[in-house]
Amino acid sequence: MQTTSAPASHQHHDHLDGWRGLAIALLLIGHFYPLPGINLGSVGVSFFFVLSGHLMGQLLFVKKTPLPLFYKRRISRILPAHLIFIACMLLWFLVSGRAINFNETLAALFFVNNYWVGTPGQNVMPFGHIWSLSVEEHSYILLSLLAFANRSWRWSAKHMIGICCLVILACATLYWNRYSGRELQFDKWLHTEVAAFGIFVSVFFLLNFRQSTARSMQAPLWIALLAFGICMQWWSVPGPLQLGLGVSALALAVNLLADTPETLKKLLGWRPLRMLGLWSFSLYLWQQPFYHLSHADTLPRSVAFGLALACGLASYYGVEKPCREFLNRRWARNRLTQS
Repeated sequence: MQTTSAPASHQHHDHLDGWRGLAIALLLIGHFYPLPGINLGSVGVSFFFVLSGHLMGQLLFVKKTPLPLFYKRRISRILPAHLIFIACMLLWFLVSGRAINFNETLAALFFVNNYWVGTPGQNVMPFGHIWSLSVEEHSYILLSLLAFANRSWRWSAKHMIGICCLVILACATLYWNRYSGRELQFDKWLHTEVAAFGIFVSVFFLLNFRQSTARSMQAPLWIALLAFGICMQWWSVPGPLQLGLGVSALALAVNLLADTPETLKKLLGWRPLRMLGLWSFSLYLWQQPFYHLSHADTLPRSVAFGLALACGLASYYGVEKPCREFLNRRWARNRLTQS
């Protein structure tokens, strides 16, 4: 394993941070200021998933980041803010005298609430959004296992990822034909074997196009591809087509972004959009309780939106960023000591 690949995980690309900023902006609009006909919250999650696939594919299959380092990076970024969020929600429920559902809490804590969702529409804890983090965590584990097989036994990464994409599409088609209504949308469609398609198809495109000789992508064509991916999320489009065509278009767009004109990349690297991307994980965690309060008419929408932003920023600067830097520094010192 190449230890020289470790520093690559520190590299940042402004246009990818901007893509992440678009993702959280779409999600916040979808939750607090929804548009008729399309769930922009779901579109934002798809933006997150295809970006995650692109980045994880780079780390695991291109740069071949050592797996222990890969897991440490994921832990330092996700777990501290995640645990503090859950602890704060439990404290809030306890102090306010609200009933705590420990089944929902444990499902969110251990990243399995995309399988254990309780009764749709009757959950009491503001942990419903952790389903997407659960999909990400499950995908990290499976992708790392595939990377191990690729490095140890020379199994083709392209073939393994391609098979995973086909299996996911088959599961999506099966569920779509067998289930309906809330059981489909709030249970089966959140399972990793369906929802992870964006992550895996993005890895597939990365592995197949990164050595392409075509190194340019016209901005209008790229924008049309992105618009097509978003429009395919319209409510009336059948789910398997939303995945197979819509999410695939978004995955292709993020993987071709590096080959677009500099003007487009600079536009995505606009500082406010890039900062939104840096704050996105903490914002995503903390928007959920205020989204619930606004939809229950407990808080005015504008107040709930402002509090979600404020708590997200406090989480980023008070928990996520310092904890990630501390853990990464400590683990880096341990590696130097052991080398």
